[in-house]
Amino acid sequence: MKGGGIGLARGPLLNAFLFQVFNTSSFYLIMGLPMMLYFKKLGASATVLGVLAALATLLNIFQIPAARFVELVGYRTFVLRGWMSRSVMIGAIALVVSLPLRIDVTSRQILVLFLLFLFNTARGISLSGYLPWISAIVPESVRGRFLTIDQAASQSALLVTVGLTAWYLQMVDSPRAFGVLFAASIVLAGLSLLFLRRIPDAPTPPVRKEGAEPVPWRTMMVHGPFLRLVVFHAIMMLAMSGGGLVFIPFARDQLGCSDSKFMILHLIWGSVFVLASIRVGKMLDRVGSRPVLALASIIIGIHFLGWGAVAAHLLPFSWGTIVLQQTTAGIGLALYNSAHMRLLMATVPAMGRSHFFALFSVAASLVAGLAPLGWGLLTDTLQGFHWGSGIQVNGFVLLYGTFTLILLPAMIALRRVQEPKAASTEDLIRELVLETPWRSITRWWNRRPFA
Repeated sequence: MKGGGIGLARGPLLNAFLFQVFNTSSFYLIMGLPMMLYFKKLGASATVLGVLAALATLLNIFQIPAARFVELVGYRTFVLRGWMSRSVMIGAIALVVSLPLRIDVTSRQILVLFLLFLFNTARGISLSGYLPWISAIVPESVRGRFLTIDQAASQSALLVTVGLTAWYLQMVDSPRAFGVLFAASIVLAGLSLLFLRRIPDAPTPPVRKEGAEPVPWRTMMVHGPFLRLVVFHAIMMLAMSGGGLVFIPFARDQLGCSDSKFMILHLIWGSVFVLASIRVGKMLDRVGSRPVLALASIIIGIHFLGWGAVAAHLLPFSWGTIVLQQTTAGIGLALYNSAHMRLLMATVPAMGRSHFFALFSVAASLVAGLAPLGWGLLTDTLQGFHWGSGIQVNGFVLLYGTFTLILLPAMIALRRVQEPKAASTEDLIRELVLETPWRSITRWWNRRPFA
């Protein structure tokens, strides 16, 4: 596994990438926009949709009690059991949605919500074993490349699924037709299970197999390097969760985006995300995670300022602006996702690995699940605020300005995050501006295409 990114994709970890492809598509169909649209077809209220949106993140809290059993059972066995359980729940949901049962709409909503609760509970429990498993089998020297290929595969699968789902939903207009999508989700879940079984197992620490001592959660939480990374990630999630939530009413209410245009916006930033993920892997392994996280924070800040300028009527909502904004979104998220996960794998000690991962995931999920509630209330409160006629100060300008300001304490928190092998910001700039383009030119010249 010491080769390049392509070598990783051809090696034993190919099954991990294929698992991610089918698992991402399955999860999108059962917990993404199709499920939201299904509940909307049934006449669900905004409160019900809010509960639906919060299920996946908030139920990650089950990783805390589940983490103590991961190393007792074994990584591979534990994750397989959890994924099989959640696949059964997907099949039950498809059955409830597609069969012409003689029940009223409200009862059908409650039943599907209950099954989704069980699905996300099984998911939250099984997730506590996946990251420790992967971090144990992927060497530190290639983790950056592995993570970037992994998220590129995931996002590529998501783009294809979004496109096919949009095409299918244009042809159907019945709540029962969503049963086909959820049935496709169970097929994709079965394929993901097939490749999950082929991922090689990793030995668990022998001390945890005894399971006699209580887990020192308090000591783990105040572990210096880990706590600093949690604080930084929580601040970033506070800003990014707000940006993801506010953009929907901003684009629809102020910019008049249609459903088809939303799909195009997603496809643009998703394509940039995939391309950036493929390119950043080797650089991440060379310079480390901290400078890449700093660069990602700057790019995300530029993205927020861009939408703030559009909201203030300083920039037009044209295709040029759209491409620029979605490019900054794709690059910023690709850099951040790979770098913060790589840094987490390097920060978490081998002893108690599953507990540290569970604690980090739960802390991040609580911020990602609860912060949008506050941002939503603030968005509604500022909805009627307008000042100025030409260049305008309104609620969306204030919100995007707030998101940008939140990134400042995040950058301060990042300075306290430890990574001994990280390069400096100057080294990263040299990597981006000088060395990477020069290597590309050298490779092209050595091939002598016209010789």
